[in-house]
Amino acid sequence: MAVEAKIIDHIRTVLEAFGTTYLTENGELKKNKLTNDLDKYNKELMMALLADEFIRKTYTEKIADVEVFKVNQFVEMLEYKSYWEDSYTKYSNKIGLTAGGKFIDEATDVVLDFPYKDTVLKAGMTKEDLDKTDDADEPFLNEILAKAEIDELLEPKVLVNAKRYDVNGVADATSINDTDNLIIKGNNLLALHSLKERYAGKVKLIYLDPPYNTGSDSFEYNDRFNHATWLSFMKSRLEIARYLLADDGLIFIHLDYNEDAYAKILLDNIFSRESYVSTISVKSNSLSGNKTQHKNRTILKNKDSIIVFGRL
Repeated sequence: MAVEAKIIDHIRTVLEAFGTTYLTENGELKKNKLTNDLDKYNKELMMALLADEFIRKTYTEKIADVEVFKVNQFVEMLEYKSYWEDSYTKYSNKIGLTAGGKFIDEATDVVLDFPYKDTVLKAGMTKEDLDKTDDADEPFLNEILAKAEIDELLEPKVLVNAKRYDVNGVADATSINDTDNLIIKGNNLLALHSLKERYAGKVKLIYLDPPYNTGSDSFEYNDRFNHATWLSFMKSRLEIARYLLADDGLIFIHLDYNEDAYAKILLDNIFSRESYVSTISVKSNSLSGNKTQHKNRTILKNKDSIIVFGRL
């Protein structure tokens, strides 16, 4: 097993350069985070791994003069649990819930899973979108099986009917400058992907006000998968938002109790738990006397939440 130990030493050295993205402060491997980024062929991660000569020789193969990284074999190496054991034991001076011998808040493999997690949902939400298509029957495009369709869906789109507003009034716009403030009307997922090359890593502030998934807003999808649909809807948009966010930027997501707990876990998975900044409570109602209850005896909502993340 000496070779495996050597490989893991090299892997650890490479991952340490990413700070706490793939290793905790205590040196534990964040296996799911690493595996997910390998599945997505994360550019920064792949370049760092292939820059290590020992890893490159061990896990690449030339096919038709093209060097191929053997991701599956590399992931199998991560299953050698004995080499990745952490220092926590059942005798730690702490009381709490555990899974697999680890405290839940220290576990590195806890992720949010949900139906259709590996899909992209276009999800046109405006009245115009709903008038054009039957979005209630909109398909979930699997990221692997429907890759061609997804690639076409997310290709940069031509912006039409562009107008420029300035001190002289309104005129047709023939170009866009980096200093321009843009208001884009259309599907937010398509709009964000159309901007990604120009604004990648440059956006200082992102504010999202998504559907609250209350059952009374415009998010009208199959009730059986409504919650999972909402998470699929958010996942694609948060992933491209992270791509656009600057290293010193912040993203604000405005929600209420219907989804804020699961949104926080989803954000942990996409931005990393260490990127969490704060949750801001926004007063939305005052509770007093009989106003504290609805007819069905549920307590009135008196606040919304704005979850704030940075980018590590």
